[in-house]
Amino acid sequence: MTQLVSPAPERSKPGRSGGGLQRVLQRVAEGIVRRHKLVIVAWLVVIAASTPFAFQLSSVLTKQGASKVVPGTSSADVERLVEQDFPQRSQRETLLVLTAPDVREPRVRQFLAAVDAGLSERVARGEIDQTVSAYTIYRDAATAYLTQLQGPDGIRTAAADLALRTDWAKFPVPVPPEVVSTVISSSGGTTLVSVSFSKKAGNDPDVDGLRALAARSLHDAGLDGVAQVHATGELALIHDTYAKADADNGTMETAAYVIILLVLLLFFRAVVPAVVTLVSIGLAMNVSQAALFGLGHAVTLTQFTVTIMTFVMLGAGVDYSMLLSSRYRQERLAGRSVREAVVHATTHAGESVMLAGGAVALSFGATLLSPVDWIPPLGYGGLLGIPIILLAALTLTPALLTLFGDKFFLLGRKPLADMESTGLLSRYLRRVSAVASRRKIAVTLLFLLVTVPFGFVVASNHSTADPVALSPDTDSKRGFELVAKEWGHGTVFPTVIAGPIAAGAADGTKLTDSGYQAVTDLGDRLAGVPGVSEVDTVARPFGKALPRAEVTDLPPDVRKDFLADNGTLRIVVKLKDEPYSAAASDTVKRVETVLSDAGKAVGNLELGGATRVDEQYGSALNSSFWQMVLLVSLGVFLMLLLTIRSLVIPLHLIGTIMMSNVWAIGVTVLLFRDVFGLPVIDDLPIFLIILMMGLGMDYEIFLVTRVRDLVRGGMANGPATMRAVVDTGRVITSAGLVMAGSLGTMVLSSTIMLQQYGTGLATAVLLDATLVRMLFVPATLLLFGKYNWWLPKLRRAAR
Repeated sequence: MTQLVSPAPERSKPGRSGGGLQRVLQRVAEGIVRRHKLVIVAWLVVIAASTPFAFQLSSVLTKQGASKVVPGTSSADVERLVEQDFPQRSQRETLLVLTAPDVREPRVRQFLAAVDAGLSERVARGEIDQTVSAYTIYRDAATAYLTQLQGPDGIRTAAADLALRTDWAKFPVPVPPEVVSTVISSSGGTTLVSVSFSKKAGNDPDVDGLRALAARSLHDAGLDGVAQVHATGELALIHDTYAKADADNGTMETAAYVIILLVLLLFFRAVVPAVVTLVSIGLAMNVSQAALFGLGHAVTLTQFTVTIMTFVMLGAGVDYSMLLSSRYRQERLAGRSVREAVVHATTHAGESVMLAGGAVALSFGATLLSPVDWIPPLGYGGLLGIPIILLAALTLTPALLTLFGDKFFLLGRKPLADMESTGLLSRYLRRVSAVASRRKIAVTLLFLLVTVPFGFVVASNHSTADPVALSPDTDSKRGFELVAKEWGHGTVFPTVIAGPIAAGAADGTKLTDSGYQAVTDLGDRLAGVPGVSEVDTVARPFGKALPRAEVTDLPPDVRKDFLADNGTLRIVVKLKDEPYSAAASDTVKRVETVLSDAGKAVGNLELGGATRVDEQYGSALNSSFWQMVLLVSLGVFLMLLLTIRSLVIPLHLIGTIMMSNVWAIGVTVLLFRDVFGLPVIDDLPIFLIILMMGLGMDYEIFLVTRVRDLVRGGMANGPATMRAVVDTGRVITSAGLVMAGSLGTMVLSSTIMLQQYGTGLATAVLLDATLVRMLFVPATLLLFGKYNWWLPKLRRAAR
């Protein structure tokens, strides 16, 4: 091993001038040192016991995703009514989209009949409410006609045979063309099969099974190479996005491990510490995944929960372990024994790790307060995983250091040399800190001025929650584009009005005269709203008002789409514009005005659907965003106030993180919106800012606690700041590269959401670990001077 060199050590006894947290950590460290083998064995047992459960984590993840419908809103009420009274038209409706040269040819009829037959058992079990296709429309029309002539016995089989074998253009039984046009495009090249999954199908209906049935039916009908079939709908879009994210995880994790290992090798300049650090943290993550598996039985978890947890835990865990082992090496260089070095490193570096981990846990915990169901699943992983990975860094890493001693740094090139005070990086940091010292006001103003244009970019950005625009290239996205081309976006994402019909407007399942007139009038007024392409009601089920007699004689299958047996009314408004566009939002506001003026005559109706959900989701997101930011800021402020014993430092660090977050969001928006021409997901700012309040705080905490320790040791604020920049420079830079590399691998995902999360988080981390930490934080610390540690009451109490 390389002979140890002492760089003017600080020989104060651990905990003597420290706070309560340091004293607790000192006692914990002393216990770990005495029983380090027991600690290692305990961790191995826990990891071994957790691994089988970690492998089952995917079984508790929902593939349908968490809802973006905000509880307590009109959209939530409409969605509840539709699921309850019109389940065949709820968000669980999935469309099979078949394209062929002529969808009326015999082979297509055979395909449609085979799909219907293949789903019949699931319909009988109640897992599917209904299936609707051109085949079922013609079959049911023939059934009704023949039943009138001959009675019901044997009629359905004969009608099915007639629908299968007869050319629909020459069908002997009259079938309304309006009904057929809902499932066969005007070009005759596309046809739809509607499959409505019921609640008995579970939270994750078998979309892949439906695709497999469609593929078999296509093959059996001899349509391979002639026709194509896709499954689409909101359920299928979310399912495919989650499946893509899951498939990408292996590639992203591999890339993250490779990047982290390379950074660790460069940081330690030795093989053993790099491998041991990465393996120990990687294994400890099994405990987090097992805990998440248990939690998944009680709350909704998604694939994104695991993805976010994996990369945050991996980056944070390695960062914390690096800081401890780096501080151990410095203590050994200062001449302390192995056990003293472990205790001293755990006492002082452990405090920074505890504060950093606490900030991250607060950030994740704040997401649970969001009123939007989509947000909390992203927080569960971090809230559960950070304490576990923090415990591993503070117990397993010291135990391994005690066990191996200096052999921890085996297989390297001078791994125990004084790398903090020598080398290219330390010389560069001295020059940079000198610039921050000489030009502290200029540096501070420059950073603040650069924040202004980035703030303008962030404020002027129009983000979206459009599942199609944000979806990767999937089967469901291609199917949706076909449906939108032939029938319009409103077929999959309509605006929906629902509510109990007014008293006297319906007699059982039939409209009364007054009810018919009221529904017709409302439908006409809604159809006249600019931006509306079609309105479907029980009085105009196919976009065109029907005479009173025809409405009374509507087939039950048509009527029940708009008037439920219990008197709930459903009205479908299809918009001319894409449902998530600003133009669509304006149209929905005009629809709301008409509904408030004329809707009372029809019933107690409320407005919902995709566009209204997006509006209410965005409003709830904005309001909850500021609540969460305030909560996290307050929690971090109090935590730092009590531990660092300063009023200014916590406010300083919170403001610094906000500034770097604005930069990171601005960079992400400019990159995706202006360079790639892609939409920006609407929850990017809330996710990035809330999460970086914890993760980005790490590096400032590492630096500031080092400054504080030097000040406590008798050094003036200016020299302490300059020295702390150099002392912590190497470990913070390396830790930042580890975290940015771990989070940045999310850009390899095929989902735009993870790409933007990865870009934003990696940018924010790199900014905090480099420019902000090297220039802005030192400059402002030097600018505030003695006021950095101003806390009069606590100072008088300490004296």
